[in-house]
Amino acid sequence: MVDASSYTAASAFPSKLLHNKVVEKGKINPIHIQITPTNTCNLHCSFCSCDDVDKKKSISYEKIEEIFDICSKYGTKAATITGGGEPLIHPKINEIIRYAGKKGIECGLVTNGTLLKKLEPQNNLTWCRISCSDDRKHDADILEYAIKNNPKTDWAFSYVVTRKPDYSNINTLIGFANKWKFSHIRLVSDLFDLENVPDMEEIKKNIHLDDNLVIYQGRKDSTRGDKNCYISLLKPVICPEGMFGCCGIQYSIHGQKKDMIKEMRMCKLDEIKETYKHQKIFNGSTCDVCFYSQYNDSLSKILNKPEHVNFV
Repeated sequence: MVDASSYTAASAFPSKLLHNKVVEKGKINPIHIQITPTNTCNLHCSFCSCDDVDKKKSISYEKIEEIFDICSKYGTKAATITGGGEPLIHPKINEIIRYAGKKGIECGLVTNGTLLKKLEPQNNLTWCRISCSDDRKHDADILEYAIKNNPKTDWAFSYVVTRKPDYSNINTLIGFANKWKFSHIRLVSDLFDLENVPDMEEIKKNIHLDDNLVIYQGRKDSTRGDKNCYISLLKPVICPEGMFGCCGIQYSIHGQKKDMIKEMRMCKLDEIKETYKHQKIFNGSTCDVCFYSQYNDSLSKILNKPEHVNFV
């Protein structure tokens, strides 16, 4: 079975903290940033958590270079290039991945998969996760082209399961993932319709193939946010609207717009350096929905060193 802790942080034991120097001299390093180069998208998915963002906004390539320069000095080792919108729409997407590599930052890419022919051969693309759902079939030719173009990349699917699961589509993608030796395929419940999406145990009963690569993630186990949202410094989201505490800000308050609202912003893009210099954490007590409580608990314990630490 695939080790879920390798590929997801939400509602998971934060084992990766054990393998990184996340705190130095009492300060949290931005080990993993998530960056949204553009809000523009070529699809309109029913489950989109960024449905209300300003689709005209993007971050210039020059500003992204500056962000990588700053974050690398503060200890960033990895960047997930995501949305927002569809990252492959950004005119400099290939240059973004390469520049991150020059700064010692390895990249992951989240894409809807429709524009993968724009992705050039890359030496700095550790993984690529293709978003899928019940309402969309994927073009196998485009996927195969991209896989062959970047054979050293770990490929994966993330499939949003709706209230009407398309089990034929799910099984087809599992078969494709098995054939091409994907790292995993994650089945995740539609966050905006949790009461109507079947439980993952029910989903599993309708999988007719080898499911060793499948991660079943129901996402019904959220908590309220913590006032000291330490993960906001560890793995923030940097998007055209500024820097935010996590990739769930746009649905963290019940009834809010699916947007990176100003009230939840940690800082503007020009203030990232000062935010890390002064360790300005996000106040997560306003969040109704949080999937990172275990990370915040663990980071709190790391920051507040106990006595007799050698007596493990």
